[in-house]
Amino acid sequence: MLSLVFLTICFIIGIQLLSLIFKEIGKKILLALLVILINIGLFFYSFIVGGFGGMGFFAVSVSLFIASMIVTIAMVVLYKIRTGDS
Repeated sequence: MLSLVFLTICFIIGIQLLSLIFKEIGKKILLALLVILINIGLFFYSFIVGGFGGMGFFAVSVSLFIASMIVTIAMVVLYKIRTGDS
């Protein structure tokens, strides 16, 4: 269980570092949505593989989904705070 938490934290840091490449908030959110689409593909692939390998892909998929949602929410909140929009 601790390895999944570590994996999720690594995904959060990785997605956040990738989003620093872009200046506009729209492109940053688009990157997070692209990660979610990759996550959905990985989720369905886990059912095709099956067995313990599929369970591993499923665990990575859930971890990636949680990380992408956390990063997306954090980006929007930080953007709202920085620009002063309510």
